[in-house]
Amino acid sequence: MLQSLISPAFSPSVIPQAREQALKEAPGRPVIMLRPAPVKVRSILGHAIAYTVTHVLVEWTADEQYKVRWEASWLVRRVEESS
Repeated sequence: MLQSLISPAFSPSVIPQAREQALKEAPGRPVIMLRPAPVKVRSILGHAIAYTVTHVLVEWTADEQYKVRWEASWLVRRVEESS
C-alpha cells in the first residue's frame, strides 16, 4: 500500500524523520495513529497516517519527493484503494 506511494529513490531514513517532525508539530492533542488509508486532499492523492480532532496527517509523493503535512479534516476525503 505505502510502497506504491513511495519511490525506491527515497532514503529509508527520510520517511521516519519527516513523519516524526510532523507528529511533533501536530495541531492539537491527542494524536491518533492510523493504518495508512488512501485519501484525496484537493487534487493530491495520498495516505492518511494520523489524526487529531481537527486535522489529518497526510503523506504523498510529489516530483519524486516524499511529503507529509497536516490538513484540515474537512478537506480530506477517503477514496477506494486502487489495485
